Amino acid sequence: MYNLLIVDDEQIEREALRFFLSKHQLPLASVYEAGNASQALSICHQRHIDIITLDINLPGMNGLDFLDTIRSEGNTAKVLISTAYSQFEYAVKALQNGALDFLVKPLSEEQLVASLEKTIDRLDKEASARNELKRMGDYLKVREERLQAVRQGAEEENPVAQIKNYIAQHYSERIGLDEIALDLAYSKFTIAKIFKAQTGDTVVSFLIHYRMEKAKELLELTTEPVKLVAFRVGYSDPNYFMWTFKKQVGLSPLQYRAKKLKERRLTSE
Repeated sequence: MYNLLIVDDEQIEREALRFFLSKHQLPLASVYEAGNASQALSICHQRHIDIITLDINLPGMNGLDFLDTIRSEGNTAKVLISTAYSQFEYAVKALQNGALDFLVKPLSEEQLVASLEKTIDRLDKEASARNELKRMGDYLKVREERLQAVRQGAEEENPVAQIKNYIAQHYSERIGLDEIALDLAYSKFTIAKIFKAQTGDTVVSFLIHYRMEKAKELLELTTEPVKLVAFRVGYSDPNYFMWTFKKQVGLSPLQYRAKKLKERRLTSE
């Protein structure tokens, strides 16, 4: 989930962007607004901002100066420049200074959503790359610790318990057999064989079942949209989540939620 900051001195433009966003269930945790660069800087200093839609023509400090300022402070938020065709040369300069995209005013819903989806995809890929580097570092550290423990005659923890505990802690992330094996410092063949022998189930099947149980809890106890529930239990593709849920549970997510709601009403009567 990402935080978005809308920077535009025209309130009607900010309201239009919020309206567009309300119609699309993008993975945005919070949406902030600023009517000028000073307000925007204050928000950036107080909150972690991942994406900024930035109007170039701002009162006082303009959008280009604002962009230069936050970059000099080490802020790496993805910036989407919004401006009219008459200011195109400024937009080109902003793109050269690290802005990610150029949006032409008046912004259309399609233009905004397409740009945000592209930006979110890039953030996801960068996060995935960082996680991969971290996993490699953690893998080397864990491997060394395990080798040291073996040399000292330490008793290894049950791998099945490790796998189940790992899934319980990381089910909301993009994990599969490869990531589990890497993080636990075992080969895929080893954990697959041990898990199957001791539980009669595969690691992937157990992961899917665990995610579906968590999804059922969210559907029953919250009013969150199905797409958000999918993200929360580790699915980046809501359609695939809905297909998997129905295959596992026998009902679609919305049918399951309606069924549980009806059961609660009957119980309370």
